[in-house]
Amino acid sequence: CELRTAVVVDPAANLQLQGLYQSSGVYCTQMEAEGYRRMTPHLDRPDVLSVYTVRVEAPRASCPVLLSNGNCIDRGELPAGRHFATYHDPWPKPSYLFALVAGNLGSISSTYITTARRKVSISIYTELEFVQQLDFAMACVKKAMAWDETHFGRAYDLDVFNIVAVSDFNMGAMENKSLNVFNSKCVLALPTTATDAAMRRIEGIIAHEYFHN
Repeated sequence: CELRTAVVVDPAANLQLQGLYQSSGVYCTQMEAEGYRRMTPHLDRPDVLSVYTVRVEAPRASCPVLLSNGNCIDRGELPAGRHFATYHDPWPKPSYLFALVAGNLGSISSTYITTARRKVSISIYTELEFVQQLDFAMACVKKAMAWDETHFGRAYDLDVFNIVAVSDFNMGAMENKSLNVFNSKCVLALPTTATDAAMRRIEGIIAHEYFHN
């Protein structure tokens, strides 16, 4: 059988920052442990695994970046200045690992080639004024990917890996499949001003969240 639900939510009024919320103009999610049920009815337990296909629509002017779990399988323009992106994650996961981000964010991008010759596109997003502080985080992601392959033979299993770092995020970091979300303090750093301890902390947190994948 098939069950369909239609739900209207007000992300801007979600002051708990649990489930789907909007803060500082950015739509973001935090689903662990029971945030998904704040967005839509669901069997919100870690032993209930689902495959997700997600279509995100928004005005391009205010939300040029549309992200969710998995690979982007379609994107395009819509009437009235809107656009969409569709993501599919083929790996079953509990609802607490679901993620969605939409907003006006800046980013840096790079690629990583796994030992199986899969080309992984890596992007890290943050508020526009902090983009210049993302380079160290990118190096940390690549180091974690290589370490996991070298020590455990575990190559990354999707075509994209995204990180979002935003100021308004209650958790330090969240290991959502292929779309890790961080509080900015756990990602942003300039080697010319950050302490060694701060850099080690960022490296450890990024690696920790990546290894959940």
